[in-house]
Amino acid sequence: MAGWLVGIDTGGTFTDLIAFREGSTDYRVVKVPSVPENPAAAVADALREFLDGGDGLDGNGGADGIAFLAHGTTVATNAVLEGKGARVGLLITEGFRAVYEARGWVRPDADVLIDTFFQKPPKLVPQHLTEEVRERVDFAGAVLTPLDEARLRKAVRRLKAREIDGVAICFLFSFMHPGHEERAAEIVREEAPGLRVSPSSRVLPVIREYPRLSTTVLDAYVGPIIEGYVGRLAGALDAQGVATPQKYLMQSNGGLMPLMAGARYPNQTLFSGPAAGVVAGLEVGRLCGVPDVVTFDMGGTSADISVITGGALRETSEGQIAGQDVATPMLAVRTIGAGGGTIARVGKDGLLKVGPESAGADPGPACYGRGGVEPTVTDANLILGCVGASGFLAGRMALQEERAREAVRRVADPLGLSVLEAAAGIIRIVDNNMAVELRLALLQQGHDPRKSALVAFGGAGPLHAAALARGLNIPKVIVPRYPGITSAAGLLQTDVRHFYLRSAVGLLDDFPTGRMNELFAGLERRARADAAEEGFAAAQLMLKRQLDLRYPHQGYQLAIDCPAGRLAMRDKEGLKRDFDAEHSRIYGTSAENEEAEIVTFRVISEVAVPRLALPEIAAGRADPAPALIGAVELYDHDAGAYVAARAYDRERLRARNRIEGPARIEQYDATTVVHAGQAARVDRFGNLLIEARAAA
Repeated sequence: MAGWLVGIDTGGTFTDLIAFREGSTDYRVVKVPSVPENPAAAVADALREFLDGGDGLDGNGGADGIAFLAHGTTVATNAVLEGKGARVGLLITEGFRAVYEARGWVRPDADVLIDTFFQKPPKLVPQHLTEEVRERVDFAGAVLTPLDEARLRKAVRRLKAREIDGVAICFLFSFMHPGHEERAAEIVREEAPGLRVSPSSRVLPVIREYPRLSTTVLDAYVGPIIEGYVGRLAGALDAQGVATPQKYLMQSNGGLMPLMAGARYPNQTLFSGPAAGVVAGLEVGRLCGVPDVVTFDMGGTSADISVITGGALRETSEGQIAGQDVATPMLAVRTIGAGGGTIARVGKDGLLKVGPESAGADPGPACYGRGGVEPTVTDANLILGCVGASGFLAGRMALQEERAREAVRRVADPLGLSVLEAAAGIIRIVDNNMAVELRLALLQQGHDPRKSALVAFGGAGPLHAAALARGLNIPKVIVPRYPGITSAAGLLQTDVRHFYLRSAVGLLDDFPTGRMNELFAGLERRARADAAEEGFAAAQLMLKRQLDLRYPHQGYQLAIDCPAGRLAMRDKEGLKRDFDAEHSRIYGTSAENEEAEIVTFRVISEVAVPRLALPEIAAGRADPAPALIGAVELYDHDAGAYVAARAYDRERLRARNRIEGPARIEQYDATTVVHAGQAARVDRFGNLLIEARAAA
């Protein structure tokens, strides 16, 4: 009998599981509260519920039937957001300790310049935990000053005495000559056994000192946290009897890596959860025949936004989390502190503010009845009728409206508003915050919202998507069949993927082809070695080469696909043409007469693994009456009052059903709101397609 493929995504409020039996249409979903102090416990809870309801998954009721498991985690993300990472020391080239302090000398964003209450994000390594090391390598990799090992040992002893948990090492031009960093790592292990060591030549061997330094510091900062987490998770899976060797973590780049590899490359898990959602959004767009989509993943603590153009995921190496810069290759995702648990407050200026602080899973929104007293977005949605009092998880998590009203009154009274007015204000503000981010994400890609679809998921995404789309002139909203489990589904819709990078700067025309072949060959050897260590045969490995190119004196570069096999001089002409074309596509102009400059060599390795195949649902007529639950009152922001609406059970909807707004569509893992003047229809895969009817 075919085994089960299981995806488990841990969010700030809920942990989601989706499983399907390979080669069949049999699948199951589970949603349980997250356990912030021990996320592995929530994973075990979700698995336990799945196994207990499994009717004999392997023929005798155990976990042997699980053949494949993929996991998306926010452990690294939350460690940075909450400032709860490891205590880290930094070893840096003598004379360059100010590089981290200056943060790359980047001009602040416009919103920062006008924020009178702005505070610069704290450094993860303060100056008193930074030690300079006498050594120096030039831009070509030649040693100017040998590593002073005696002084280095004294520096390591001083850091050890300050009770650090790990060390980041970032020497000047170490991507050209990693020997000094490698030797420094050996000395750290000799002087301070047990400390985690993160050399930049292993973490991110690319040009640009500050992004490499910041990423390496992040690696050291979250490394012990992730290492401990994957160890506990592996133990929890063993205790559940999950014996399959195919256990994976989602990476920031949208690919999977073996579970225990997360301990070696923790910085690659910083955007693990959001990446899974983007992958799922791509698949939803493909099923609906829409190549240009904007993914909108709104959960309990944050909302993640990504633009997909032409059915292709967009990658970047310029990310940021809690003000900390990260240059690891990742899917391009914008994150905003806007979720169901986002807290509303009266600001110092006497105005109503929403976010970015969140009530999280514990205690959660006031309406959960778990001790929360602060007003949240979920409390406001309950008051406005967007969420039913029966709550989530098929009624197992009932919501308490009176507690929600008490919480919202904490901001209503100081502002002289009624509870209803304050609740409506909370939703207007959080929607406006998200609309700004959505608009910026589209503009930065030169993307016309009128030609896009908004793929809304997460526990709170379908509540807000229809209003956002109408305001942004996005004509269509797509809500997947199980929106609250969509990120978990994305874990089962991708492959094992690794990126291997090495910067080597030089003009494309002048760069020796022999040296180019040598650099690519070295990266491919690393890819094959990792694949073998992970248990994959060489024949399973697919390798793709890329060059990061720019025009001379530019501060940015573009990734261009490079031919496989040995490169010859004639290949350079094709690379230059491709670069010019890509530059013109993105920026509207190119410089065909200018030379191109190589910045970084890149190899992407992929191994195909089993994927989720979504089944079709039964067809029905246009009339959705069989799914009707009853009448409800839904707040209409335009009218400033409640209006009569209908509530539907999504599980009873059939393909071809059409629902006219205003309506509330309820299901196990989320609630979808369709506003007056809008309509939703159900496609053959169970997706809701909402006609937003945006203003002209």
